[in-house]
Amino acid sequence: MEEYLHNYFLGIMTDSEKERLFKELEKDAALKEEFAALQNSMALSGLMEEEGDKRMAAVKLKELKRMAAKRRVLRLSWKMVKYAAMILLVVGTWLLSKEYNLDIYSREYTWVQAPKGQRVYVTLADGTTVWLNPCTRLKVPNVFDARQRIVELEGEGFFKVMKNAEAPFIVKTDKYDIRVLGTEFNVFAYPDRDDFETELVTGSVYICDREENGQGIYLKPDEKAIVLNGRLHKLSSEYKQRQLQTNGIYTFGDQPFGDLLKRLELWYEVKFIVKNPEILKQVYNGKFRQNDSIESILQAIKDVGKFQYRILSDKEIEIF
Repeated sequence: MEEYLHNYFLGIMTDSEKERLFKELEKDAALKEEFAALQNSMALSGLMEEEGDKRMAAVKLKELKRMAAKRRVLRLSWKMVKYAAMILLVVGTWLLSKEYNLDIYSREYTWVQAPKGQRVYVTLADGTTVWLNPCTRLKVPNVFDARQRIVELEGEGFFKVMKNAEAPFIVKTDKYDIRVLGTEFNVFAYPDRDDFETELVTGSVYICDREENGQGIYLKPDEKAIVLNGRLHKLSSEYKQRQLQTNGIYTFGDQPFGDLLKRLELWYEVKFIVKNPEILKQVYNGKFRQNDSIESILQAIKDVGKFQYRILSDKEIEIF
């Protein structure tokens, strides 16, 4: 199965080969443990940019080995290190940001965190892919259970779920569970906010409220679920953030300034102090890249809007 592991983590495996690999993982405990360690390495590699830099990749590989020895969490054999090196070299340059954080709390789960102003792309053990938006954390098992695939999300993520009728995929948020078989959908669920939204692109999902005895709603493509007055409601929708997932470009149309500021607060971990509430009702259209600075974004909006801003500190901005 060594060649299967090699092909899986390089992304050149067919669906039938993946199915065979996952079946072998359930039968072979040693292979399962090796796959878990490699999957952690793959999650780590998701924090890299696309253009290659072999020297920086080698440095980060040494850091990975040192972390494994220090924490006694990821015990990579030399064969595992060989695979990790291949992954690092394929993915490319390490994103030079001290704020990137991959916390591995145990052998069972991995926490992947996207810092402010950045996104993280993760490939899970079953082939499911996830784009994590800024200030988002995702808890994933190193190897999925054969009966169901459960992850926990704190923040916003776009999921493209690998279809498996025998093992439903479940995204747990602070209050709601999203249950799917194979589909594309976006979840907005930051734990310190009352806002919740799930927007479906393809397939179908069922969203249940754990506080309401599992009662919930089904979504079809071009529908979304939001929370109004503490209850789930279904609305028609057209997902407009494809560019966000592929190029990191956030597009907004006829969006109230207040809603836009809420998203900027989450992504950049800042607090807006608004002196005139009427400003929040202004509506804007446009787009920006998530790696743009908060000041450049505000300046672009100000050029077509009717407001001024003042940066008070790294954490506070006044709007007037």
